[in-house]
Amino acid sequence: MSNGDDDPADASGEADAPGDAEDAADAGESTEAAAPTRPDEPTEESLNEYLDEIEAHLDEAETEADLDDVDALLDDAEAGVEEADLPEPDEDDDADDPRGDLESRIAELREGVEDARGPYGSDVVDEIEAAAATLDDT
Repeated sequence: MSNGDDDPADASGEADAPGDAEDAADAGESTEAAAPTRPDEPTEESLNEYLDEIEAHLDEAETEADLDDVDALLDDAEAGVEEADLPEPDEDDDADDPRGDLESRIAELREGVEDARGPYGSDVVDEIEAAAATLDDT
């Protein structure tokens, strides 16, 4: 508590303290990690790292909007795979196919997005009708 005899320098220091706390609170508002960005010159390794970041985003997604963002990132990754100068597999059946591996991983992540979206009303109705039909049959 101040009696008014405080040194002006002390008063300014006290005045800054609440502002500092507000700035710290503002800085802590957004805990989301920045969205990953596609590498400028995509390689197999950089695209795999990009997909790792997208997968982490998918794991952290809490809303439909977050899942939409992941979908957009996957579209971007798909474009990166198409643009990338990746080696083509040899004629051997056992040859590595980096493009195919990346495309498979993108497809798996898309399935993860759909699974995370959960059932829609129509899906629930279909399940209930199927269960009712099963009960009627027994």
